[in-house]
Amino acid sequence: GYYQFMHGKKVEEVETLRTRHEQLEAQNAAMRPQALTGGAELQQKLALYEQHMKRLEELIPQSEEVPQLLNSMSERAQDAQVDLSLMRPQAEVPGAFYTEQSYEIGVLGGYHEIGRYLGMIASLSRIITPVELKLEARAGDTLRDGTPRLTAGFRIITYVIPPVEMPTTPVANAGAPPQGGASGQH
Repeated sequence: GYYQFMHGKKVEEVETLRTRHEQLEAQNAAMRPQALTGGAELQQKLALYEQHMKRLEELIPQSEEVPQLLNSMSERAQDAQVDLSLMRPQAEVPGAFYTEQSYEIGVLGGYHEIGRYLGMIASLSRIITPVELKLEARAGDTLRDGTPRLTAGFRIITYVIPPVEMPTTPVANAGAPPQGGASGQH
């Protein structure tokens, strides 16, 4: 009775599982060549994505690089023959992967010179985006060639990689004498 009721059912179950196992092994064997070729392709794609990420990180400065970036903007103002009249930092906006920093900028100069300056700062090695441009003609103020001298007000936005915060784990009693029974007194 045991063989017929218990052992017979288990033999059928084992045979079903063995057949399923063989089917899965056959499917795996059929997919192995495809996975191997896809692996090399995936490695190439991963290397390409890593190159893109490295370049993107090069475009976003660390916070200590921002003064150099602002100095470059001042130099570009001289190159474009405009006068930099205002450079005021605005509130930072933290993000998940970067912090957005903006500065209010004021420039005095001719129309074409201001345009050249905007092109120069937008072409710096870091991401700088001029936004909210407002141009005003200065009454009675003209350049040597007779064109009106303009006041340009705009904001620039740049992105900064936030500093990596190292987790602080206090080391219990580092260098402190043990407390309790080992005080040296008898």
